Amino acid sequence: MPVPDAGDSAEDFLIPWLRRLGPHAGTDTLLHFTPSRSNSIDLTHAHPSGLAQLLAGRRTRLSTLLRDPDQYSAAMKAARLLRAKVYELATERGIDVGYLAAGTASWRTMDDAGRTDSLTAPVLLTSVALTVHGSQDDYELQLTDKARLNPALVRTLHKDHGIDFDPEAVARLAYSTARFDPHPVLDRLRALTDNVRGMTVEHHILVSTFADLADVGADSAVRPEHPLLAALMDAAREGIDSPSGAEAPSRDTPLDDRDPSTEFLILDADPRQQKVLDAVAAGGSVVVSAPPGTGQTQTALNAAAALAEQGKSVLVVAERRGTLNQFVQELDALNLGSLVLQLNANSNPAQLKDQLVRAIVRNEKAVQPKLTSLHETLVSHRHKLLDHVRSLHNVRSRWGCSPYQAMQSLAELTSLNPAPATTVRLKRSVMDSIPNRTELTARLRRAAELGGFSREATQSPWFGAKLRNRKETEQAHTLAVDLARDIPLLQEKVRAVADHSHIELGTTFEEWGGQLDLLVAVRASLDKFTPDIFDRPVTDLISATASSSWRRERTIEMSSMTRSRLRRVAKEYVRPGVHISDLHQSLVEVQEQRALWTKYATTERHPSVPTGLAEINSFYRTIDSRLAELTSILAGTPEKPKLAAMPLDELADRLAELARDKQSLATLPERTLLLDEMRENGLGELLDDLAEREVGARQVGGELELAWWQSALEAMISGDDYLAMSDGASLRTLEAEYRLADNAHVASGAGRIRWALAERWRAALETMPAEAEQLRGLLKEGEPGLEALSAQADELVTALMPVWAASPLVLPLVLPQDKTFDAVIVLDAESISLQSVVPALARSRQVIAFGDDRLGGPRSFTVSVGDERRNAPEHLPSAYRALAAVLPSLALRDVYRGVDKDLSDFLSERFYDGELTRLPSGSEITGLERPFRVEYLPDGTGMPSSDHDGVESVAAEVTRVVDLVFEHIRHRPSYSLAVVTASARHAQRVGEAVRLFMADAPWAADFFKPGNESFRVVPVDRAAGLTRDAVIFSLGFGRTPHGRALHNFGPLSAPDGRGKFVTAMTRARYRLHVLTCFQPGDLDPERLGHGALDFYELLRMELSGDAAQASSADGDAANQDPLVADLVERLRYRGAAVRSNYDGVLDIVAGAGTGVPATDDEPELFIPPVAIESDGSDRYRSMSVRERSRLRPQLLERMGWRYMPLWTIEVFTDPEGCAELISGYLGLEHNGRETARSGAQGPREGSGATMEPGTGNSGESEGRPTGDSAAEDTPAEPAAAQPSSAETTSTAPHGDVIPQRAAEDDPRSWNEEDGNHDEWLKEQKPPHWS
Repeated sequence: MPVPDAGDSAEDFLIPWLRRLGPHAGTDTLLHFTPSRSNSIDLTHAHPSGLAQLLAGRRTRLSTLLRDPDQYSAAMKAARLLRAKVYELATERGIDVGYLAAGTASWRTMDDAGRTDSLTAPVLLTSVALTVHGSQDDYELQLTDKARLNPALVRTLHKDHGIDFDPEAVARLAYSTARFDPHPVLDRLRALTDNVRGMTVEHHILVSTFADLADVGADSAVRPEHPLLAALMDAAREGIDSPSGAEAPSRDTPLDDRDPSTEFLILDADPRQQKVLDAVAAGGSVVVSAPPGTGQTQTALNAAAALAEQGKSVLVVAERRGTLNQFVQELDALNLGSLVLQLNANSNPAQLKDQLVRAIVRNEKAVQPKLTSLHETLVSHRHKLLDHVRSLHNVRSRWGCSPYQAMQSLAELTSLNPAPATTVRLKRSVMDSIPNRTELTARLRRAAELGGFSREATQSPWFGAKLRNRKETEQAHTLAVDLARDIPLLQEKVRAVADHSHIELGTTFEEWGGQLDLLVAVRASLDKFTPDIFDRPVTDLISATASSSWRRERTIEMSSMTRSRLRRVAKEYVRPGVHISDLHQSLVEVQEQRALWTKYATTERHPSVPTGLAEINSFYRTIDSRLAELTSILAGTPEKPKLAAMPLDELADRLAELARDKQSLATLPERTLLLDEMRENGLGELLDDLAEREVGARQVGGELELAWWQSALEAMISGDDYLAMSDGASLRTLEAEYRLADNAHVASGAGRIRWALAERWRAALETMPAEAEQLRGLLKEGEPGLEALSAQADELVTALMPVWAASPLVLPLVLPQDKTFDAVIVLDAESISLQSVVPALARSRQVIAFGDDRLGGPRSFTVSVGDERRNAPEHLPSAYRALAAVLPSLALRDVYRGVDKDLSDFLSERFYDGELTRLPSGSEITGLERPFRVEYLPDGTGMPSSDHDGVESVAAEVTRVVDLVFEHIRHRPSYSLAVVTASARHAQRVGEAVRLFMADAPWAADFFKPGNESFRVVPVDRAAGLTRDAVIFSLGFGRTPHGRALHNFGPLSAPDGRGKFVTAMTRARYRLHVLTCFQPGDLDPERLGHGALDFYELLRMELSGDAAQASSADGDAANQDPLVADLVERLRYRGAAVRSNYDGVLDIVAGAGTGVPATDDEPELFIPPVAIESDGSDRYRSMSVRERSRLRPQLLERMGWRYMPLWTIEVFTDPEGCAELISGYLGLEHNGRETARSGAQGPREGSGATMEPGTGNSGESEGRPTGDSAAEDTPAEPAAAQPSSAETTSTAPHGDVIPQRAAEDDPRSWNEEDGNHDEWLKEQKPPHWS
């Protein structure tokens, strides 16, 4: 708020600035006490026996003290008001105001301006407990502490009149006898003030409310040079009240990379809370926006513990006693209660001494936690889980994709109809040579369009022929036509020759050539020899005419005489006149010709050759060259035919087919070119597979994608141990063990801090012996006070009690002026006025403030009953808003306490800019009773109030509240309960009605006994510090008898009504029941404002069906992950009620469908729904291992889900097994493991499909238990300090020292029968594993 500059001196500005903030309390009852029948109980003339009993310290009924009916009646009314005021200030301000005042001192003062003031001050004050008698018709009083002099009176006498005395010595005069007697004190005070003009000291015994609230400006600890106070004053000068926008300090090391030994937590912390803790650990001051249910106390506990572990002293302040009590109780639950010293105005030395002794014993008995093995396990498992996800999602530069993307693409391909089914795998070098699959797909598609893979094209005799253009195809076709015509003509000619020569005609064109060559050779021989040369073998003639060397080579012995004779015989066969230069060679040729002729001859006649042989032979040679050309053209066809060697009938048929098939030749060149290029690139196997299956043009792209993605996936998996050796069971086991280890790690935080403090304590004792002896003497000599304790060495005190907690209102009174702290934590800062918190801020340089400015700001209060009527509460500057203007801000936005998702979303949208997040509860899909309900009361009518513009506290609503209260007690007695009303008058009527009904319900008496979170009826003005398991919010306003609505809802319609509405809607942990006498149609939103308008929007959402429509519309959305979508369909096939991408935060939620919901009588029938989260989603990847593997699963389990991680590697390899596992969780029977959709086959029960390459389940890592138990039911809480290691499973006989085979190789360890299942596995591959 803007403040005029008071001068250059900060000190000149400080006090005026504090004064201008306004008083946070009303009349000072310690100096301006005006007793009346409504604000005090006068026991001055009480019955002597009852008064003696009271002053003796015994519990005394009010009816015993006051026997007069009129006095008793007035005292009962006053007691009710006093008790309400005592409770109000104790719970909301953290101050105890219930006192018995003995004696009053009255006098008048005059200031410098001549103004006079009448003062009346109680003399002796002693704490008194005012409780309701068990009969509910009387009150009981009991003195709970020793009396002390009024501190304000002592200060005033010293300051204004210079009277100094020992107040403790004077107060002890009241105990000179066996019981409390104020008369000696009053007499002594009269003597001390004898010179004070006009002062009278009178004997009175009064029970009333008193509080010593020191002036902030008088606190010597508040100095203008304090950096934070200077910043606050600068902001006030400049009128700055918006958030500063400064960045909070952070820690560079990601959470998953931190060494557990450097991480300190005593409770869990979500990512936003961890960010706050990092800023605190870095020494930064920060303001934390903490809406209800987001973990203010939990984060504050972690922050305080972390600071204490660092050896720092911490001051925790909150005005609401419940907040401080919760803080201390949480620490006490962790066996850290001795770390905290709770301060209040009534603290006594005995309590302080007891606390010190407890702390010393704690330090002396502290044991160092053994965490090395735990931390190693935690780091190892965290690393494996982290690297699994990284391996799954990291993009490999060689392939330009990640394994997850490959699995997604494969799953998407297999969902097509028809789905690609190639089994071809591409070599890595081939994949490297494919820069653009889109272009390759286009080429494949063009080849398919050209008939490259059709049966018609592949069966064509031209298929595969090396023809590259139209000219070549025309030439080839002409060649085939000519050959088909000429070969029959040649056949006629050679048949005539064969008939003439009496030889058998050859069966192939190639044989024809040999026969023609034989005839030509025979003709040449007959030209040299006579025909009878062929009558006999001429072997001997050949030897005789050969050279001697020829004979020696062949070891032929022949005499010269024989040679001469045989040479003469040979010459006799030579035709006359013919000269043969080489007779030997000619005879060799004759012998060869005779052997061939014998093979073909049909008679024994001499060989004969017809005329015209040369012409026929020339015709043959011409055809032969063309046939060879055609053969070379057909060399690229699958059969690679040798035309000349084909039987003549087949050759004729083939040539006829070639001649007829002119149409396929039209596309052959382009097709051939495309296929050749692709074969050259290594795609021959794929092309052959496409041709074999006759894949159409529309499907070839999918086939290529399947081959490429499958090959890429196998290549990536084979080179990655984290994927190649992972399966669902091992990952579930790994995560379960990580959960145990991380739970144990956080649970060890309390032991670590105890040990850290113990080490500091021992170090301080060694290094500071004198100071240690001084502290020891302080404990031995008597009962130490706070001032004496603060004078001790900080190292010793901080090692004992590093955390001090108090209401900021009592700090100036209980803390010495020079007492400082390393850090101060402010809780519920939105409800604390700036002037109240300044003493705490001034005592520390690091400030951590938690609050929520949507809940409304602080207001002034009064100590005396009835002052509210004279002094209306004023709005004060909020400590939260003031600090947010000068400090960095962080926000907690994950709600853990919201009773209902729709309500949380409603509050988030209307108050928190849609930033609040809350996971859905399991009850939302199981059909169980909704924990949030708005109930309309149709008979809620009444007469308008005379002092209020509205129909307030109608009878129907009061009656319904009473019914709900006792219905709650009957059905849920273990749940704490409170009733919150919109107005104080309605709260009073409801409270009275409940009290009257209690007389007829003795069975419910235990529920109303005082205790932790006892039953309360409070107006919304006083509900901010209240939290209960169940809350009934009763608006308390109704319609007129004519049904007309008066649009004034009391506090909700006030300017700060929006904050009160948020308060009312956030007080319940588990159940909230809202009562209203209005329907949306009864109200005109134009006439409503502030919180009343918010209430109208809530009615419109709940009573008009908008919430159900919104839930129906937003609850189920298509999941973009094809693997998840496939699993959803498989579960639906089994009868599960499944929602995909539920509420945008859960990948799959599944219920039993037709299951029986739980009842109070048969809870065992309830089967919790399953919440499934995939490790492939961006949301999963963005979370730390702790959040995704432990915090989030445990939170889901607390919210009524059975959590299951969905490992992509598992659902990809065995989708049917995943569906079976989830169905088992849901209790769904599924006989025979039928397919989840047409054409899908599931693997045999107990086994998963294998992956190639790199198949197989990972071997159990050292120290990790074998088996499935840890994977099936992951515990939510740590079972021990660290996970235990199970012994290795062995399948060897008992006599063997070394197992004959490893456990993972034994089928029984996988619930299988022994045997060879290779063929079965091939048959049972999932659709996307070809």
